[in-house]
Amino acid sequence: MSQIFTRRFHVSQRCFRQAKNPRRVSRSSRKGFESGFSISNRSTLDPPATLSQEDINKINYMFLSRTKDLEPGVEVKDLNRIKQEFYSRYGARYLNPCNSWFQKSEQHTLGKGFSRSWINADPQSLVLKNKGPLKFEARELMSRPLQTGDLVLLKHQSLQLCMCVDIPSSTRDPRYTFTTVDGTIIFSTRNMVLLRIPYNLPKVPLLMKEMKHGFEPIGCVKNTTTETFILPIVPRQQITSPISHRISKRAWEEMPFTLKKLELLHRHLQDARGPWQVSFISLVNMVERLDIRLASTSGTGAAYTKDLIRTCTFEPLTNLDSAVYLSVYCSIANQQQSHLWGDIHSSRALLSPVSVTVMPLKSQHLYYRSVLQKLKAHNYDAVSNFTQLVNTGKYNKAITEFPEVVKLLQDYAAGNFYNDATAISVISKIFRKIECFQEEDITRDICHQLLIKLDPSQVTRNPLHYNLDLGLPASSLRSTSEQNTYDLAHPVAYEEKARDLRHDFGEMKVYCIDSDTAHEIDDGVSIEFQNDLSRTVHIHIADPASLFRECQEGNHGIESEILQIALNKSFTTYLPDLVSPMLPQSYSKAADLGKQGQKAKTITFSVDGSWVKNRQFQLKPESFRIRLGLVSNFPQVSYNTVDSILEQASKVQKGNASLTDNQRNLKELYEISQSLRAHRIETQQAVVFGSEFNKGLVELSPDESGILQKVSFKDQVETPSSVLVSEMMILANTLSGKFFQNNNLPGVFRCYQPLVLGSQAQNEYESLKTKIKKGELLTFKDICMISTLLNSSFYSSDAHRHEMIGAPQYLTVTSPLRRFPDMINHLQIHRLLKGLTLCFSKNDVDRFTWCIQSRDSILKNASRCSNTYWTLQYLKKLVENDKNKKFSVMINSVPKIGFVNCILPDYSSARATLKLKPNEVSNPVIGDVVENCRITKIDALEGLLEMELS
Repeated sequence: MSQIFTRRFHVSQRCFRQAKNPRRVSRSSRKGFESGFSISNRSTLDPPATLSQEDINKINYMFLSRTKDLEPGVEVKDLNRIKQEFYSRYGARYLNPCNSWFQKSEQHTLGKGFSRSWINADPQSLVLKNKGPLKFEARELMSRPLQTGDLVLLKHQSLQLCMCVDIPSSTRDPRYTFTTVDGTIIFSTRNMVLLRIPYNLPKVPLLMKEMKHGFEPIGCVKNTTTETFILPIVPRQQITSPISHRISKRAWEEMPFTLKKLELLHRHLQDARGPWQVSFISLVNMVERLDIRLASTSGTGAAYTKDLIRTCTFEPLTNLDSAVYLSVYCSIANQQQSHLWGDIHSSRALLSPVSVTVMPLKSQHLYYRSVLQKLKAHNYDAVSNFTQLVNTGKYNKAITEFPEVVKLLQDYAAGNFYNDATAISVISKIFRKIECFQEEDITRDICHQLLIKLDPSQVTRNPLHYNLDLGLPASSLRSTSEQNTYDLAHPVAYEEKARDLRHDFGEMKVYCIDSDTAHEIDDGVSIEFQNDLSRTVHIHIADPASLFRECQEGNHGIESEILQIALNKSFTTYLPDLVSPMLPQSYSKAADLGKQGQKAKTITFSVDGSWVKNRQFQLKPESFRIRLGLVSNFPQVSYNTVDSILEQASKVQKGNASLTDNQRNLKELYEISQSLRAHRIETQQAVVFGSEFNKGLVELSPDESGILQKVSFKDQVETPSSVLVSEMMILANTLSGKFFQNNNLPGVFRCYQPLVLGSQAQNEYESLKTKIKKGELLTFKDICMISTLLNSSFYSSDAHRHEMIGAPQYLTVTSPLRRFPDMINHLQIHRLLKGLTLCFSKNDVDRFTWCIQSRDSILKNASRCSNTYWTLQYLKKLVENDKNKKFSVMINSVPKIGFVNCILPDYSSARATLKLKPNEVSNPVIGDVVENCRITKIDALEGLLEMELS
């Protein structure tokens, strides 16, 4: 009997402790509660049959009453009370939130009322209203921003498909809330999204604040420990998890087939001359439709695959299978380590891949497979021999005898390795054997330093120029070939027919306002005074489209090799230390404006307007017209000279003297532009940042040796001349957007969709817009806070609104020399004005848009990385010269695990991670300025900047 008492005492003690923390109660223990015993193995602990249950309870109570002083924290409870408290906690933590969720939902997804039986029920057994097909249209990525219900892959969670369950709550916390299949809640910003699958859910709240119930909370802490958030069991089990699980499960089932299909497709997509980008949407379509058996058939497989690629490239976009979409993404990430694919390029606006770089088979996949096998042979003898030469200062011999090692280092510094653990392991072995680098972290900067040690001439090379995704001639035979074609190209003068007669603007003064260092002049403005109040504004745009046969004849599509290359480039590449024009220099010079006395061809956009009360300029949209033009009178002006002329005009007017023609024209154009901007802000809700937006921009100038690497910084200041030019260009693009839509012309629109925000975040966003309306200048802090709630613009063949510009439709036509979207729109205008069949169909423009969007993302990323590179190089020298150098930073993220993101206000491209002090009572919030921070780590090529409070 004493043994029974002793066992029961220990078991009871354990159960009482578990009862105080129900999350520790095992399933077997809960069965024990219900049966009257708190043990899992009843066969060894059952009391003699002569004792009744009442006797057992009495003995337990008496024994524990006598021994309670042995553990003062133990409270003696009877079984009914334990069960009652357990169900009370369970109800408060789980059942009540589910019931509350049903009551708050405007449209119940599972029925008319909550039933406890739905917990742990099979989702297939319930009548769900969101059982739609797991497919989506590619256009949905453009037509709607990230919102509740969308499925995403997140950085650091890249193997788990998550669902967005809540949107940003305020400028102080711009994070979205996501949940994994198992119900884990993740708070993260939108720039952590790698892939997005639009999914429509009923308009019901999913995330809830955990109610105060008197028990230990089970929710997830977001900002403060006193406030936790939960996703109730029923919506998780019946809505969020099943959808994510179904797609993920199918994606993983498809993975073996997708990997094989991608290998087959790569053979025909790769170009031996160099890397290029294939549309991710088209690639998904190819994978979904490819028949492995037919593609692998000897003799006919190659023809079948090529035909499929051609069909999927040119046909209209169809619905995409979400599982295949996810499977392709994960499979490409897997095959990156084999150098079959380069980077997956994503749009910051669409939050989804737009293209993937196709690597050449011979110069990448086969080459590195051979090189890595060679370096690993004989216990890495080649690596040991190379490092021995470096350690003994025999650098030329190291380069001559081991060129494959040098190329390996160059590619690593340029960022050309993706998920290649083998290559990075070999690089690590190299550095661990080099004496001067043994204690250093293996970074791309260190790699570049070694290259400079081997060859001092490398100091003038920016490793980022050799990135294969960027595809410059420095790293790509394909780009070199295209550049050779450009160097040999000369435009052919096509004789225009009578129907193509241009309007000659004669001696009308056309002001081409640009910087003194502009590479091409593609726009000018002029004004006509009809009477005291009425004016006609003309925006004259260079007409390079007239240099191509495509605008002269009624043929369909692009035939010119120059135009095809220009489409591949899509934009002029502007980096701090490099400019790569979209068009050949010969074409740019032939189409350029600004040559005094020489008649230049233009497409001219004209609109009438008049001054009304309160000195407001009122446009007459119905008067908008587009004409082919000729202009020849170009007064020599730049931004600086126009600002000077406007300042002189203001002084002359105050003295009641007469204005010169230039003063009168430019003053009138500037006042019109001011009125147009005020109208956009007041009636169209446009957002204008002013001079505080672009601060600390990188400028490079030649150093003592004539090399372009002397870094300085300049704030972009808004002046009257810059306002004049920007507003005139916005006017032409806005009216052209309306013109294309009204005439049902396929064209490339530029769009901006505002983010879906919580009520508080939306109010804060609107309050900053109200500040702009009142004419108040936004501070750097205002811009830092509002930027957390801003989306990015994108290109589309559909006329979505551009919210930032304040335009219902916005179609760019003002820079055809450096933007291919404008060139496409110009070719369409030519055909329309000449009464010919349009050059491009809606389907053609759709296809071009994905190529343009891809290149836009690549170039923006390259520009961001290059500006960061030069900025961090500058800061690195500052710190080397002054070890105690301190900086002020502005916080631009929510603190996480003792770290917070920040920006250096004087250097716009310097974004850092700040380590917080662990003993601080309160952490800084977005918009706070933190003084006396010092730099602890810099890696310019990685864009890594770490700081801490001194």
